[in-house]
Amino acid sequence: MSSSILDYSRIRMGIMEQERLYRLLDLTAETLKQTLEKPEYAIQPYTKLEGKVNKRIEETVERVTGFGIKMGNAFEALCSTLARVPTQKEFNEYCLELAEEFWSKNPPDGIQWDSVVETAVANRNHRCYVSQIVELHCVLLLRELFPEWKIVGSDQLDTLMGVDIVVETETKRLYLHVMKNSKYSFLAFRKKQKRGGMRDYAGKFHRYYRDFTGDKTLMYEGRQESCSETTEFVNGLPLFKREWLEEQLLLYNSFEQFGEALEGSKKLEYTENYLATLEGKEDAA
Repeated sequence: MSSSILDYSRIRMGIMEQERLYRLLDLTAETLKQTLEKPEYAIQPYTKLEGKVNKRIEETVERVTGFGIKMGNAFEALCSTLARVPTQKEFNEYCLELAEEFWSKNPPDGIQWDSVVETAVANRNHRCYVSQIVELHCVLLLRELFPEWKIVGSDQLDTLMGVDIVVETETKRLYLHVMKNSKYSFLAFRKKQKRGGMRDYAGKFHRYYRDFTGDKTLMYEGRQESCSETTEFVNGLPLFKREWLEEQLLLYNSFEQFGEALEGSKKLEYTENYLATLEGKEDAA
């Protein structure tokens, strides 16, 4: 029976790809904070759309579950190209180009790409950028806090399993979801469990059934004015506080109902077998 996530060869490939990116960036939690303190990394304002028509367009943008696999890999792709963490402006410009290309081929609800669609997509990019920064900092911080534990992530784990970070302690495996503490995020998280799947090389969609049993969330505050034990802000960007994150993981590790045993995993076996049927996949949904 497998005792590590790295024993599953197809899952391991995605993790190794992510590890190459971490080595390229060569960051610690502290050096990432120092990068984010630079003026060009200051968070850009969120643009609120007003009016019923614009709100409906925004809802249509939000209903699009993905803008293609390139969009899903945008943060990692930019990190690889730049050999550093992109600024929000760089990330948004890159994603807008991908989104417009995707949208123009088959406009959802017949809505043509315009400044309102662009603003709605930019707002979505804003949320995605913040969550990517929080996740990256979280992985770096966890690795420093618990060097004896295995702490991994990959696009594959995120796209298929809907999981941001997997932690293997001495006794168990924890599946972690990093999310903003808001009503919108809770609703999105509930929907997230019911989504999942990929298209194979022939274009046929294969449903992936997600299972969040025993999974745990790590929630950060989105508003700088919120006085919080969980979150600090650097240039407007939320990051988990070191002491709080350490407490949470020790707590999760001590309760039986959280996570799963290291020996044999139905979740990982299901994912590995799913990937085996999907060799030559093209896109994610």
